[in-house]
Amino acid sequence: MATRDIEISSRAFTKMQLHAAKYPHCGVNGVLLACKQEFIGNKMLHFVDAVPLFHQALQLAPMLEIALLNVDVYCEANGLYVAGYYEAPKYLKQIQDIPGTFTGRVADKLRENFGESILIVLDNDKVPFNKSLKFYEQASDRKWKPRSASVSFESGSEDLIQDLLSSNVHKDVIDYDDHLDDISLHWLNRDINQLIVM
Repeated sequence: MATRDIEISSRAFTKMQLHAAKYPHCGVNGVLLACKQEFIGNKMLHFVDAVPLFHQALQLAPMLEIALLNVDVYCEANGLYVAGYYEAPKYLKQIQDIPGTFTGRVADKLRENFGESILIVLDNDKVPFNKSLKFYEQASDRKWKPRSASVSFESGSEDLIQDLLSSNVHKDVIDYDDHLDDISLHWLNRDINQLIVM
């Protein structure tokens, strides 16, 4: 598949950043969603939303599988698909030019199941700016390497995240870990979605 340029919506960008900001002392991960109708013949991969998954035991594969099953059911009902995986490592020194083994395996599995996958590593030290994101794609040798295609962000995304952080909205982010602790909390973060103009 030819490399496509990436566009990140305010909702996807903001929810990744808020997730990392809520847990600066932990590693966090989640997935990025794109519209199925935009998949065929489109030169742009447009991430429309992000789903925060975990801030504890990121490498616990069974819990990740359960979370992804739930996300997939939501995607099927809403014309979306999982097109990316994001992670903010617990330790800044873990951010290298090559993603960690587990991170690469998760991205491999997403690519295998959904046909496309972009890997994003967040540098917690640079949150909440777009320069905090490093993008990777699978090369022909099946290794994850930095992307060369362009990445654009919806206009106003950085101003929006600054406003939300100033209002402490990051404290209200619900990830799948929170949902497992209290099922009345939902990982779609509908309240936060209403604060974000797409």
